[in-house]
Amino acid sequence: MDVGSQVEVRTQTIWLDDEGIVRARLKPGIHIGLGDAQEAVRAIGELAQGRRSRVLVDMREILSMDREARMYFAGEETAKVESAVAIFIRSPLSRAIGNFFMGLNKPLFPTCLFTSEEEALAWLKSSTP
Repeated sequence: MDVGSQVEVRTQTIWLDDEGIVRARLKPGIHIGLGDAQEAVRAIGELAQGRRSRVLVDMREILSMDREARMYFAGEETAKVESAVAIFIRSPLSRAIGNFFMGLNKPLFPTCLFTSEEEALAWLKSSTP
């Protein structure tokens, strides 16, 4: 993995930190559709060079995510590149989207919501890469 590499996709900035955790920061006020989800997962896979990675998703500024995107993020294609996902939230809207994602879509890998970035990172570090 190439630490420090950064990829910009339409909906987010994705990079690999020095502890081997992939970070994805969603752009403010963005709506995520299926194509956006596919683009993000492809970028994560490229950054991780085909290895399954732990991912911290900063969803604090998200506006919405459609059903197809939620299904893709929870499904088999995403599970091929992600081993665990911590979702960092702040607002009631981002919490609702995160809870909706986890409750209805049942990700195929460990996934948890956090309001603290430090707690999210600690949880990811305790997960198997």
